[in-house]
Amino acid sequence: MDRLQYFLYHMTIFDIIRILPYIGLVYFIIRRFILHKSPVPSSAFGKVSKELLQKCVTVLKKKERFTYETYTVPEDILSALSVNIRDEERLKELLCSICEHLGINGDFIKLVVIDELATDWAGQISTDLAFTTIRLDLRARYTLDTVIAVLAHEATHLHLYYEGIHFKDTWENEVLTDTATVYCGFGEYVYRGYAVQQGDFALSYNKVGYISQEDVRYIEELMA
Repeated sequence: MDRLQYFLYHMTIFDIIRILPYIGLVYFIIRRFILHKSPVPSSAFGKVSKELLQKCVTVLKKKERFTYETYTVPEDILSALSVNIRDEERLKELLCSICEHLGINGDFIKLVVIDELATDWAGQISTDLAFTTIRLDLRARYTLDTVIAVLAHEATHLHLYYEGIHFKDTWENEVLTDTATVYCGFGEYVYRGYAVQQGDFALSYNKVGYISQEDVRYIEELMA
């Protein structure tokens, strides 16, 4: 103990700088290979304030016209996509099932599946009321839960558009959409699908969505 106190007392800022990489390496090894977790904390991907989440839930409670049950993917679709996650016919059926849960006819929505490293988004939606396209960037690392969460998020964009529920700020509106996705019954898929995942390259990590797994649980608490 005396030696430790002596060491800490005489440690300089340069000593701290020299040992920081070793501390980071130990942290990486423990989380990645012992705890089997992402070595990158979810907070590294941006943090949503509780105030904004409270604002989103308050708006949804005020403006949503219906109460939504918990969504469950039909077993036949789930089984088929578990075997081949790139089955575009089944992906369209999944999208239609999600839309049906939200009270939307998904038949008129065009689903475009791509795999582009250059994109910085998991999904996109464009609509002019008469024609709607959802683009799904289906990366090799995505789990089925991630795909479900992304499609649910994009379908919820359309739902909120129809209901006239939105924020002017783009960032806040995306958080509102993620919050509404949980609010409308997709919470468990969002929770699992928004987990931090290993990226396309060695020692790279990323996640989809704008909220964290902790945010999903907080939204559910606010809903209750």
